[in-house]
This record gives sequence, C-alpha cells and structure tokens, in this order.
Amino acid sequence: MIDRRHMLLGFGAAAIAGCKSLDAWAQSAAAGTVAGMQGNATARRGGEQRSLGMGQQIFVSERIQTAASSRLQARLGPATQLYMGENTRVMIDNHLVQRGGTIHLGEGAVMFERSPPDPKPEVTIRSPYALLAVRGTTVFAGPSNGVFGVFVVLGEVDVSNGAGSVRLRAGEGTNIATPGARPTPAAVWGDARINDAMRAVR
Repeated sequence: MIDRRHMLLGFGAAAIAGCKSLDAWAQSAAAGTVAGMQGNATARRGGEQRSLGMGQQIFVSERIQTAASSRLQARLGPATQLYMGENTRVMIDNHLVQRGGTIHLGEGAVMFERSPPDPKPEVTIRSPYALLAVRGTTVFAGPSNGVFGVFVVLGEVDVSNGAGSVRLRAGEGTNIATPGARPTPAAVWGDARINDAMRAVR
C-alpha cells in the first residue's frame, strides 16, 4: 500500500509539473502559427523544448530550430510569413502583427514576406553579419554563393553593421563575406542565384 501510494503521489506530482509547464507556454505572447512543415523543427525556451507541427503556435522569445533537410513556414499575422530553411535558428523578439518587431537570425536562411507591401510597421532582422531594417517587403537572408547574402524581392531594406551600410531595392542584393564585414554595393542578382536562394527556404 505504501509503495502504491507513493507511486500515485509521484504520478500526481508529474501531472502538476506538466500542467505548470503547459501553463508557462500558454502565458507567453503568441507570435504566430506553423503554416507549413517539411521534416522536423523544435521550439525551445529556457530549459524546455517541444516539437513543432502543423497548426501549432509559436511564442515570443522561443528559439525555433529546423533540422537538416527541413523547412518551416510560420504565419506571423494575416499578411506576414516567415520561411526557414534547413539548420536554421531564429527567435522572434516582438509581436509582428500590428507593430514592428525583431527577428534574431542565429544561423541558416530565412525569407520574410509581407503582402500587400506596407511601409509600416518596420521589422528588424538581426544576424551576426548585419542588421536588416525591413520596410513592407519580401527579403531573403542567409548563405548564398559561399557568403551571407541579402536579396530584396519586393520593397526596400537597409543592411548595416559596424563596417558600413547599403540600401537595397527590389531585384538587388548584397554580400557579406564574414560576420561584421562591410556589405558590398547593391547589385542585381542573376536568375540562377535567386532560384537557389528561394529553394533554400521553400
């Protein structure tokens, strides 16, 4: 009887701990939902990690990580999408639906897409290579042709770091060879490079 009682108390404690863990997730501000999935991805906050699947919520301050050969599409509002390529890690700092926000790109490739384009609110993408000030646009950022590349499909983006800055408009891209290196002048990307960038995230 004592063993059985201790077992039941243990199950009860585990259930309470699980409920508290779920409550902690639920009390966070929702940043969006998973709208597309290929392969595997996880969300981590603090010491807790969960697997992501179609339709699940993504919360502010979670670190979202895709696995090898995986893709994730997150809907961050009625007109905003974030596409993540394989082995990509991001964290959403602020809510993006009605006001500006910050996306931290730790590694990998992303494409931020908002339609219809709107000059406000501004969204910032921070990476070890540079800061991207995105205004109502569709932009790719990530590994491309052996460097960190930024390419604007639609709209306008300011790319800056301690070494310099460049403004990109639709059809233009820049290269950053190493973290903190000066962005190259705006240049038109060829179709092959654009297609490779799109395949990396979709």
